[in-house]
Amino acid sequence: MTINPNDLHLLPAHTAAAQIRQGQLKPSVLMQAYLEQVAALEPAVGAFQWIDTELALKKARALDDQAPNGLLFGLPVGVKDLIDTVDMPTTYGSPIYAKHQPAWDAPSVVNTKIQGGIVMGKTVTTEFAVFHPGKTANPHNTSHTPGGSSSGSAAAVAAHMVPLAFGTQTAASVYRPAAFCGVVGYKPTFGVINRVGAKQLSDSWDTIGTMGNGVVDAALLAAAASGRHDLVLSADKPTDNLPRVGLFLTPQWDQADADSQGAVLACAQRLRDRGVTVIDIDAAAIFATLVQAQIDIMLAESAQALSFEYEAHRALCSPRLVKLIEEGNTIDNKRLQSARAVVRQARAALASLFKDVDLLLSPAACGRAPEGLGATGDPIFGRIWSALGNPGLALPWDKPAIGSSSALPLSVLLSGPYGEDQSFLQAAQRVELLIY
Repeated sequence: MTINPNDLHLLPAHTAAAQIRQGQLKPSVLMQAYLEQVAALEPAVGAFQWIDTELALKKARALDDQAPNGLLFGLPVGVKDLIDTVDMPTTYGSPIYAKHQPAWDAPSVVNTKIQGGIVMGKTVTTEFAVFHPGKTANPHNTSHTPGGSSSGSAAAVAAHMVPLAFGTQTAASVYRPAAFCGVVGYKPTFGVINRVGAKQLSDSWDTIGTMGNGVVDAALLAAAASGRHDLVLSADKPTDNLPRVGLFLTPQWDQADADSQGAVLACAQRLRDRGVTVIDIDAAAIFATLVQAQIDIMLAESAQALSFEYEAHRALCSPRLVKLIEEGNTIDNKRLQSARAVVRQARAALASLFKDVDLLLSPAACGRAPEGLGATGDPIFGRIWSALGNPGLALPWDKPAIGSSSALPLSVLLSGPYGEDQSFLQAAQRVELLIY
């Protein structure tokens, strides 16, 4: 791919990595291109909680004369401010930790550095990855939310201020901001990327995911961060196999607006037009109760995970967080065990959804990003997938260029079988190529 030197920030991450390996591009030149985007757009977007541009450029220059080594060599990476970094402050989106400096890097960050990635800065998270928003605005229209809780990562990747970034998801915190900002947000199977060093909210659901401006890029960061190099996709030789797709409207279909419903149905039709077998999938009755089960378990576990902050620093917690913790404390063991039983039944039913298909197609969010920065949007369309633990990604369907208009992106969601991340990503890449 040839590109104007002034537009290096628009290079796909995997293309930039290839050019660095081939000696056609220096890490410092690439970093400078992203830093210029930061200088131009960060004042309005507010995607970064912490960034030292001189340090980022210094790190890149240190790689200029080294032999390229690693999947991410020379690529800038944004790390959600929920994930510990030894050389950058980590606030978890809370004033309680405004001056917190971890003593170590989370394993996902260690692996990123081992693979040659340059941690460029910490991206904004909502308070403890819950609902109270940070400063970030949607780069497509700054009067609209970027979603949450991985708001800064989605906005930074969408605005081409960084090519790759980490998110985390407990309910819909990768899918929703990715959908609202028009980037690919990949949530691997639960536990594929080591969760140690990410501030815990709900031990049953917390998952580290990745964001990029394409399926290949999001998969690249996940492969590096997890050590699962089998997740790397070939941009030059994608699979020729046509995936079988299940149209899964989910029990929450009526909560998607006309735009979101239309995107899912139009995507299904385009795939049919291009030779893909698309099958209507009926939701098992158990999936109708899975959302409430996910909420109950998340609330109960969050109350425990944030018990210190609640007891010792309640005045520095947002009113909404206090309410969430207090609600979680009211969930008794009987209710919690009932919720866990629902999850077990739903997970047992998950395999049947993939009996005749490779992927499921469903809404990624209720619609386009809502106006206002006081909330991050409804997570309803991510909850069942977080509870099921299977891999999935938000895939842009309608993605206007930054600065081209005031239009907002619209996305669909692809989901795959539990534990089958390699084949899922290959199928998702094929769908991406087919629909564009």
